[in-house]
Amino acid sequence: MKRLQHIQANFQDYVLGDGAIAPELGAAVRQQAGLAIYHNAYRVRMREALNEAYERTWTYVGDDLFGELTDGYLAEYGSTFTNLRWFGHRYADFVRQQLPDYPFIAELAAFEWALGLAFDAREAEVAGADAFRHLAPEAWASLELTLQPSVQLLRMDYNSVALWQALGEGLEPPLAQALGEQCTWLVWRKDNQPHFRSLDTFEAAALHAVAAGSTFGEICEQAGPENALRMGACLQNWMTQSMLAQIGIE
Repeated sequence: MKRLQHIQANFQDYVLGDGAIAPELGAAVRQQAGLAIYHNAYRVRMREALNEAYERTWTYVGDDLFGELTDGYLAEYGSTFTNLRWFGHRYADFVRQQLPDYPFIAELAAFEWALGLAFDAREAEVAGADAFRHLAPEAWASLELTLQPSVQLLRMDYNSVALWQALGEGLEPPLAQALGEQCTWLVWRKDNQPHFRSLDTFEAAALHAVAAGSTFGEICEQAGPENALRMGACLQNWMTQSMLAQIGIE
């Protein structure tokens, strides 16, 4: 049994490693050439997973560069998930490290991944108008909002979303350009489809505060009394757009 366990461990190391065959594994396998099938098939499937998750990033950078990045990512981050869907969760950060002079490519990859996450995020009960209707006036200050699991906030410095949109329409992507100021993009799922939109600085700050666990009273205080109506409009919009999962009283 111990020998079998060693052989199994050697086989795993072979599949995940650089292709070197341990002597014990080589002695146990009559046709060592057949092992290459497993070694190569693993890498092909990992590459396919990244191709699917980052299709527009792949299109943008081309086959050669995407292949280099994919091989480097696979070498550094072998899959540790039972579900292949999550294999590419570090890819955008890896691209940012490998291509520091082209940060918009990492932003493009991060946006693609966020859309995929929004689609696959777990279900949660939506907090609609009924959840707020019967709140006592004194309860609003300590009200805690929870965002749906699909909701994500992405800070971007480049026109990366415009690149993504052009690529999806089969158009020549615009020249990558830095934005005048950093923009926050909201990504979430509604009616079983990913949605996204840019946020102004006011709503972005409010949503970041919600994500950080601030109470509604604290968020309103930060916004200032002059923005009470604006804050109410944001809350109404979050409800109608199915962005809130539940509410609670601190």
